[in-house]
Amino acid sequence: MRPETKVQIARLSHTLLTAVVVLFLLGGLVLVLCAGLDINPFRETTTSLLVASFLGLIGLAAIVLILNVATNLSLIADARIEELKIQASGGVSRKWFVAFFAVALALVGLVFGGTYLSKEKYLRDVRSQADDVLTSNQNLLDEISHRLVSGQLEDYRRIWEIRNFLESQRSGLPSLNVIYSGRFEGKLAFYRVNDYYPVDSQKTYTPTYFACTKNLDCEYLTNFFSGANVGVLQKYTLREDQFYIYIPFVGKEARFVLLFQRQNSYGKIGS
Repeated sequence: MRPETKVQIARLSHTLLTAVVVLFLLGGLVLVLCAGLDINPFRETTTSLLVASFLGLIGLAAIVLILNVATNLSLIADARIEELKIQASGGVSRKWFVAFFAVALALVGLVFGGTYLSKEKYLRDVRSQADDVLTSNQNLLDEISHRLVSGQLEDYRRIWEIRNFLESQRSGLPSLNVIYSGRFEGKLAFYRVNDYYPVDSQKTYTPTYFACTKNLDCEYLTNFFSGANVGVLQKYTLREDQFYIYIPFVGKEARFVLLFQRQNSYGKIGS
């Protein structure tokens, strides 16, 4: 074999090995961002997670195969380089270094950009559907306001039925809670309608407290139930698949807030 051919083989093996290492590091970067930091840009379900896992295993097997071949070629090439006293080109390494960080930056932008855009789109879709449902059922919202003032067991049961009806009007709507206020020993308290009503001989209603979250909704709810005019509050968490849409309603007899929220733990490693 001519010396020029040996040099070409050596450089090819070095390039191949570098490419494998770069691909492995980029894959690790995406894994750390999506799994390690719990960032979910595409809202995967359990099924899509399984599909992605199988595709990942296939890709990993291919990388291991290429890595094995590249390593063997590299060992042979190193011996040839030593025999021919050839110095490795520093320019190639610098190019790979720049390419790695360019692709890594693009992947980071894709993950964070995809997360932001997908969650903003989800909020818009939910808000649009919620507004449509609430606009079409103003009479039921007025009934909730009236029954909150009455405060009997059957009134809260009826509110629960209305809540279930509104929640089921669109397939894309997340869970719905009705939040209202009251007083406990002179202090403002927040309550939510119970999740279910068992069929038994219960004659009294036991309220369920709603625990607000600092820097999320405590100040918002306090201002609203204290008589202030507030708009719709929309928030989501970046690292977790959680969405909150608070829609205030000022009825003729009582105020309350409709909370659409979703807390999805599916599609995560370890979930």
